Amino acid sequence: MNAIFSKNHGFLRKIFIWLLVVSCLSVLPLTGCKKPTEYFSYVSELRDNIFLAQTDGFTLKIQSVSKETPYQTDGIPRETTTRTEIFLTASAGDKPCAISFRIGDQNFGGDMSFDNVRCEYYYSCTLDVSNQSEIPCTLTYDGQSVELLAKSVLDEDTLTPKQVLEKVRDTEKELFDSLTDKYGFAGEIYLRLLYEDVAYYYVGVIDRNANVYAFLVNAKTGKILAKRQSHP
Repeated sequence: MNAIFSKNHGFLRKIFIWLLVVSCLSVLPLTGCKKPTEYFSYVSELRDNIFLAQTDGFTLKIQSVSKETPYQTDGIPRETTTRTEIFLTASAGDKPCAISFRIGDQNFGGDMSFDNVRCEYYYSCTLDVSNQSEIPCTLTYDGQSVELLAKSVLDEDTLTPKQVLEKVRDTEKELFDSLTDKYGFAGEIYLRLLYEDVAYYYVGVIDRNANVYAFLVNAKTGKILAKRQSHP
């Protein structure tokens, strides 16, 4: 009799353990911690550094950017390409112009095209200069050579784009929550460093209906200075 009880007791114990495991597995999805949404992965346009230089007759701006391809303001983030964009204004007007610059031990550059509408020269290449502090450049303008040292506008107090996005997310929690569900974030984000005497960030949130929620942010504090909405 004791042997039978012991045998049944062992069997019942196994059943109890099995039921306990099944019960725990069924509860885990409900009680487990939800993985936070990584909003920075939805950034489809990023400008994270700007370099400036100026000398007699020339103003040079270099930008480190990443943009989606194809570029569409539709709320759907796509794969991005990192580029270096260079803009030059010259007081003498439209003359043949080329630029060369050095990153590490490599030289880059080429002929600059002239935009008649903006009245400025432009050059771009597939290159990441986001971590540079300065870029030495040589202009060949109308047969003459001009040396320029473009320096980053960033300093140790400037927030990173990711930090700025986190601060905007905290302030505009209702907006981000309304576009977020268990599948992720239903939109795309633009993050552009700006510089007008001091640094700012533009943060644009675009939903799937192409509505744009735009924020101008202090680059050192993350405080939203202005915001607006636009609709297609």
